Amino acid sequence: MTKEAFSKEQAKRIKKVLGLVSSLNAFIYRASNGRLWSKWSGKYPIMVLSTVGRKTKKIRHIPLIKVMDNNQPILVASMGGAPIHPSWFFNVRDNPNIEVQIGPDKKNYQAIRASEKEKERLWPTICSFYSDYQVYQQRTQRNIPVFICKPIENGTSEA
Repeated sequence: MTKEAFSKEQAKRIKKVLGLVSSLNAFIYRASNGRLWSKWSGKYPIMVLSTVGRKTKKIRHIPLIKVMDNNQPILVASMGGAPIHPSWFFNVRDNPNIEVQIGPDKKNYQAIRASEKEKERLWPTICSFYSDYQVYQQRTQRNIPVFICKPIENGTSEA
C-alpha cells in the first residue's frame, strides 16, 4: 500500500468508486442480516452505519470497518487517507443520532466526535482492528476524525 498523498482529482475518483461499492455492500449486508459481504477485503469484519443525509434527508447506509472500544462502535472517517472527509462524516456531524448494524443486531447511538485526547487514547485500539488506518493518517494532511458511539437507551434514532 502506498503512503503517497492523493491528489484532489484522485480523491474524487476514489470517493465515487467507494460510494458505488459501499452502497452495494451495505445493501447485501443489510438484506442478509450481516451474513453476506460481512468482511472488508475478505478479512476485516464490518458494521453498517445508517445516518440521515444532511441535504437530502434520506437514510444512508455506509459499511465501515468494525472498530469497538468497551463494546461501543467507533467510527473512523478515513476515506483511505484522501485529503477530504467522507460524505457520511458531515451527515453524522450534523445529525449525530445514528443506527449501527453489527451482524443481525441494529442499535441506536449518539455519535460524539472524539477530542484529540480521546483520539490519542483510542488510536492504538483503532489500528489494532485495521492497521492501514496508520498509513491513511500518514498519507493525508487532515486529522482523521473519530466518533465514539454512545447507546441511546429508550429512543430511536432518526436513521
